Amino acid sequence: MKAEIVSTGTELLLGETLNTSTHYLTGKLSSLGIEVDYHTTVGDNSQRLEQVLHKAIERSDLLITTGGLGPTADDLTKELVAKVLDLKMEKDSVSLEQIKQFFDRRKAPMPSSNEKQAFFPEGSKILPNPIGTAPGAIIEKGGKTVIILPGPPFEMEPMFNNYVWPELARIVGPNAVRMNERVIKVFGIGESALEKVLDELMNLPNLTLALLAKRAEMHIRLVARSTKITSGEALKALDEVEEEIRRRLGNKVFGRDQETMVGIVGQALNSQNLTISTAESCTGGLLGAAFTQEPGSSRFYLGGVVSYSNSLKRGILGVSEESLKAFGAVSEEVAKEMAEGIRSKTGSNLAISTTGIAGPDGGSDEKPVGLVYIGFATSKGVHAQKFQFYGERESVRQLTVQAALNEVRLRLLCKQ
Repeated sequence: MKAEIVSTGTELLLGETLNTSTHYLTGKLSSLGIEVDYHTTVGDNSQRLEQVLHKAIERSDLLITTGGLGPTADDLTKELVAKVLDLKMEKDSVSLEQIKQFFDRRKAPMPSSNEKQAFFPEGSKILPNPIGTAPGAIIEKGGKTVIILPGPPFEMEPMFNNYVWPELARIVGPNAVRMNERVIKVFGIGESALEKVLDELMNLPNLTLALLAKRAEMHIRLVARSTKITSGEALKALDEVEEEIRRRLGNKVFGRDQETMVGIVGQALNSQNLTISTAESCTGGLLGAAFTQEPGSSRFYLGGVVSYSNSLKRGILGVSEESLKAFGAVSEEVAKEMAEGIRSKTGSNLAISTTGIAGPDGGSDEKPVGLVYIGFATSKGVHAQKFQFYGERESVRQLTVQAALNEVRLRLLCKQ
């Protein structure tokens, strides 16, 4: 089954709104074995949208539209789909009642323009929208399937999961080719070096391997296609390749699929009943923010200090004036003293510090932009690691956060 996704909305074309729905839908369709050949974005212009819909229905088996289901005059997706498919528009009384109830719950009168949202191309299977006033629809005609969804992701995603997914599973059938996907997450090795290490695994006959470069880590995407009958063979192939990747990369592999570096670190801290605190300079609080984005982080994260100035490094963390003068704020010695200082202040089991030159200015031949020191303190002692990162300011900061988290992960693996 060949598919196309058409996203409507001038705000998407202007870059005012990020089109996350296309990314979401493509992933969902791929997992069903449905290949998405085209992504099309069109503004709120009826003539251009009609042209796009004609072309999409002509070249694809499945068309999914997002947006254009609102009550205003420029929301014309349903009307134009009906026109292209040569179908009449009909009022759905159930949808109209649900829209009225939506306004009743808010103790507000329903504007007459909202009645428009209860009209659909004849023969539509209506998709309820308990979150908003824009129901969706599935229309099947002449071997083509058109699925109409609302634009806001918080309305579109539950509608897709609850109503569209079961319909698509029925359409493609139990023996359709599906994609079994796994993502292995790696830190501490670049794309070209990773490709060299994996080498012949890149061209396996029964499995696709792709390298995806993220800002602060690398992802290895594995895909094995299967039918329902051969799903066991596909999963076995994924297991075998993952095992080989882990053997070759060792502790550079930190997780897979939905796992995150900070999530892995948080689990390890919890399992070992350890607490941690942070002292940050170049990362400006990003490391502490990473820890606190984890649910239940109060069990292991005590808090931190953003000591951007030397006066705060001295006054709060106890960094010595001698170290600052002799070695500078960006140095192994200061990183160690920052980590020791915050551990002493908070009483945490572990402490991590960051100090560096994020750029774009401030570098020198001796200390170039991207130079970072990460300190790590425990009751057994204090250490510091030197890193040289590259890229623009935000990349250096994010890489520093990831490197700091990875440092904690590695220390916890070897029990500090």
